[in-house]
Amino acid sequence: MSEPRVPRPDELDDLSDLAAISFGFEPRRPGERRRRHSGHGRSESRIIAMDGKPVSHIRIVYSHLSIEGAKVKVASFGGVCTHPDYRERGIASRLLDHCLNEVTGAGTKLLIISGMRGLYRRIDAVPVGPVWTASLRADSLACDTVELTARPAEASDWPVLAALHQAEPVRFLRSARFYAGAAAGGHSRAHLIEHDGAPIAYLCLSRIWDLPHDAPVRRFREYAGSRAALLAALPAVFRATGLSEIQVEFPMYDREFPYLASRYGIPLEADTIYSHTIRLLDLPGLMRALRPYLQARLSPSDLRGLGFQQADGVCRFSFAGEHAELNLSQAGFLVLGGQDKPEIGGALGRVTSAIFPIPVPLPGLNYA
Repeated sequence: MSEPRVPRPDELDDLSDLAAISFGFEPRRPGERRRRHSGHGRSESRIIAMDGKPVSHIRIVYSHLSIEGAKVKVASFGGVCTHPDYRERGIASRLLDHCLNEVTGAGTKLLIISGMRGLYRRIDAVPVGPVWTASLRADSLACDTVELTARPAEASDWPVLAALHQAEPVRFLRSARFYAGAAAGGHSRAHLIEHDGAPIAYLCLSRIWDLPHDAPVRRFREYAGSRAALLAALPAVFRATGLSEIQVEFPMYDREFPYLASRYGIPLEADTIYSHTIRLLDLPGLMRALRPYLQARLSPSDLRGLGFQQADGVCRFSFAGEHAELNLSQAGFLVLGGQDKPEIGGALGRVTSAIFPIPVPLPGLNYA
């Protein structure tokens, strides 16, 4: 077994074949090289090779989050796969550990992993949430506004989508070249919502990987702009796409959506099983990066008395002489939210409940 390394240029076709086998993509035609894009941020691949070919792969993408004005460096893992003939040998775990050490050393604060596998839980990545979900059908929607239209976004629309996304208080920070890369990637198709011809919102619909490629069902992957317009435009989206069902998914920190959904008679459910997990990498560094966020929620005296430490897989939270020591999974649930969030009492509990969970956007177009 080779050491984890960067793939060579002459191994890219083999990586495309590995992805096709592992994820059910269409096989590469002879002589065709599958296009690889890195519009999401700085993108790098790591592999382990055996018998002269890559047999395990992880893609690392570096980016930043903006959380109510605070800038946080994050890494994402995607394309995690091992050839079926080489599974159950610990190869993926070895590669995952290597990549985890690499992104931690690069100064990232959070790791976002595309998937919910037990492999990720073993490195203390947690399914944060829950999220609000709903399955919608065209004939079940009572809302429809003739002034709203929906159409597939074209290349010339990306600046408009970028401006709508930029206005979101919790979002990924994206460069101008991001949207062209995201469009080439094919994870999601963006639809622009317009009111009397003026852009007011957008949503991205993605394929659901557990269903056949041509199934008329898509997931509401990302959105920005007017929430009321998004919901009111759903009948127009159904007409524009010919879909029979749209599965809606959005984070609970977006408090406007539940209210609007109730107004439109859309039943919502809280779900903790969705498309990604998050690993807390650097708790003290994350809290330093979130200083503007903390200052908006805590008094100066509370902020001065609050402390965070992390060492040997243990996170320590302290305030006013009180302490709580949590393992990485427990700390992840506390900081990011989730069904296994630990209960903390006293003055420390009062302060931590004022700042946690922090709002983290769903990956959306940044899905790695």
